Amino acid sequence: MKAFFTLLLSALSVAHLNAQSYLPSSIKGNWFLVDGSNTLELRVSDNYMMYESDFWSFKDPSKKGKEWHVNLSQPGKTRQIIIREVGDFLILEDGRIIKRLSKNKLGDDRQRMPNQHVWQDDFFKSSQVTLSGVVKPKGEMPLTASVIYNHAFSSGQQKFTVNVDEQGRFKIFFPLDNPQDIMFRVGEVFTMFLAEPDSKMAVFVDEEKAVGGTDGWYAESPISFMGALAKENEELRVVKPKYMKVRNYFENDSLQKALEPMEYLEYRLDLLKEHQNFYQNYFSENSPSQIVKEYSERNINLYAANDLMRYRWLHSADNGALTPIDLPEAYEAKVKEMIDDESLNMLAGEFGDLMREFSMAMMPKEREAMHDYRIEQVYGFLKSKIISETGRAEIEEWKIEEKKREKHFGYVKLSEPLKARTEEFSKELLELNQKITWDDLLMRIDKLDPMSKSSIIATYIDESYFSRGNELPQVIWDKVKTLNLNSTARNVLERKYSDFVILKDKKFVNGVEIVDSEGDVLSQLKKTYPGKVVYIDVWATWCGPCITEFSHLPEIKANFKEDDNVVFVYLGAQSEKKSWETMVKKHELKGENFFLDDAQYAKFDQAVNITGFPTYMVITKEGKLIREGIKRPSAKKELVEQLKGFAKR
Repeated sequence: MKAFFTLLLSALSVAHLNAQSYLPSSIKGNWFLVDGSNTLELRVSDNYMMYESDFWSFKDPSKKGKEWHVNLSQPGKTRQIIIREVGDFLILEDGRIIKRLSKNKLGDDRQRMPNQHVWQDDFFKSSQVTLSGVVKPKGEMPLTASVIYNHAFSSGQQKFTVNVDEQGRFKIFFPLDNPQDIMFRVGEVFTMFLAEPDSKMAVFVDEEKAVGGTDGWYAESPISFMGALAKENEELRVVKPKYMKVRNYFENDSLQKALEPMEYLEYRLDLLKEHQNFYQNYFSENSPSQIVKEYSERNINLYAANDLMRYRWLHSADNGALTPIDLPEAYEAKVKEMIDDESLNMLAGEFGDLMREFSMAMMPKEREAMHDYRIEQVYGFLKSKIISETGRAEIEEWKIEEKKREKHFGYVKLSEPLKARTEEFSKELLELNQKITWDDLLMRIDKLDPMSKSSIIATYIDESYFSRGNELPQVIWDKVKTLNLNSTARNVLERKYSDFVILKDKKFVNGVEIVDSEGDVLSQLKKTYPGKVVYIDVWATWCGPCITEFSHLPEIKANFKEDDNVVFVYLGAQSEKKSWETMVKKHELKGENFFLDDAQYAKFDQAVNITGFPTYMVITKEGKLIREGIKRPSAKKELVEQLKGFAKR
C-alpha cells in the first residue's frame, strides 16, 4: 500500500510539472536578427522577455509539438508570440510576422543591409526617448544607469539617472530636440550611441566583458541594441574601436603644446585627412547606413575644429595654469570655414562643445578689445551721471589707471571713490556691463553661419541668466527677438524666458498642495481617497506635451464640485525636485502634487509600466486602477464625461 501511494504522489508530481511548463534553458538569453544587422530582437529570461524595446512578463508557456506559445503581458496589455528552435536558430512568429534569429552575432563577413534613411525636414522634433535595458553585472548589480548629452541650445550637460532593479532592468525617459549622440553609463560600461526624438530603444549590457582604461578605447563596447537606430548603433559600435586606433589622441595632445599655431593647424588638418581616408576606405569595403556616414564624417570634422579652438588654452597648459594665446587671423578663418549651416552637424555632441568654444572671449586680443570698449562705455555713462568737479576728476583719474591695468579679463574695476558715488545707480551700471558683454559676443560671432549663431546665443543666455537665476535685461531680450534664430533655439529661449518672468515673484496659489510621497504611492492614494475617483496625471518637467495639457485643466475642473467625489492628483517623476516645484507653481496645479524620487518611481513603474510622459490613469471608487483608454485633458468633454461616468458607478 505504501508503495502505491509513493507511486501515486510521483505521478501527480510529474503531471504538475507538465502543466507548469517552463522554457528550456537553450531558449533563454539574447537572440539577434540574421538579416545582417546584428540587432537584438529578443531577450528571454526566467520570468520576463525584452521585446520590441519593452519588458513583458510571462508564465506557464505551453508547448504544442515543437512550438512554444508564450502569452506576454504588461499592465492592461497582452499579446502572444510563438517560438521554436531550429538547430542553432530560433523562429519567432508574432501574428503574420516571422523572423529568424541567432543566439550569436554574425561575423564581420556578414551580408549587411544598407539603410539610406537620413533626417531632412523632420530633423528638429522635440519629443521624448524611452530607453529600456538589462545589464549583466560583473559583480554586484550596478545601482544606476545614466544618459548624458550636450544640448545645442542650453548650457551644461543634460543628465538623466534611474535605478537598476535586482534583475538588472532599467528604463529611462529623456527629452531630445533632434537626433544626436548620447553618452550612456551603467556600472563599468561607458559608451556613446545615437538616439532620436519620439522613439523607443533598448540595450543589453554585458558588464562582465567591459574593458577599462584606455584599452577600452580599442575594444568593442559590450552592448547590444534593440528598437530605434539599433542597426546604425551596431554599425557604430563595430567601427568605433577601429577608428580609435588611427585617432592619434596622445600624439595630438602632445603636439597641441609643442607646435606653433600655424604648424599645429597644418598638422591637425592632415590628421583630419587621415581620419577621412579611414572612413572612406571602411565605407567602401562595407555597406553602412547613410546615417552612420553622415554622423561619422561630421563628427571627425567637428572634433578637428574643436581641437583647433582648444589650442588657444591648451597650448600653454603644461605648467597647470591656463594662459590663453592669440591665434592668427588665417588660423581662425580656416576653423570657421570648417563649419557649415547644416542641421546634421548637431548629430555630434562635438557641435555643442565647439559652439561653447566660440562663445568664450579668451584670447588676449579679444579681452583687450573688450576692455577698451568697456572703458569707453562706462566712462561715458559715469560722465552722464556725475556732474561735480570732484567726481569728474575721479572719473578721469580712473580712466587713466584702468587703461594701465593688465589682469582685467575684459572687465573694468571702479576705484573706491567711484564705487561710493555709483551706489545709487548700480543697477543701471550692471545692465550696461551686461549689454557690453552681449554686444561683444554679437560682434565676435558675426561671420558665423545662422545655425552656429543660434546655438551660441541660446547657450550664452541660458548660461549667463536663466540657469543662474539672473534676470535677463529687456534690451538684450528685445534684440534676441529681432535675430534670425533657428526655430528650436527660439522656442527654447522663449520657454525659459516665460518661465523666469512668471516665476520671478509668484507664490503658491490656494488649492495647490505638495504632499510627501510614501514608498508605494498607489497604496497611499487608495488609502487617502477611499470611495473617490482619483484622476492621476504622471508627468515630467521637461515633457512638452505634459505642459501643453496643463492649459486645459481649469476648463475640466470647472465641471466638478467638491461633492462630485473626483480628485485630481499629479505625480512628477524623472525630474529635478527644484524644477518640479517651480513648474507646479507656474502652472497652478490645484490638487495634490507628489514628487517621486528614483526609488519611488521605480516601484510605481513596476506596478503600472509607464511607457512615456504624460500618462493618465484613474483609481475608481472601488480602488481599481485603470490606465487603458483614460482621456487627456485636451479631450475636454470626453474626459469630463468619462470621469462623471466613473463617479456615478
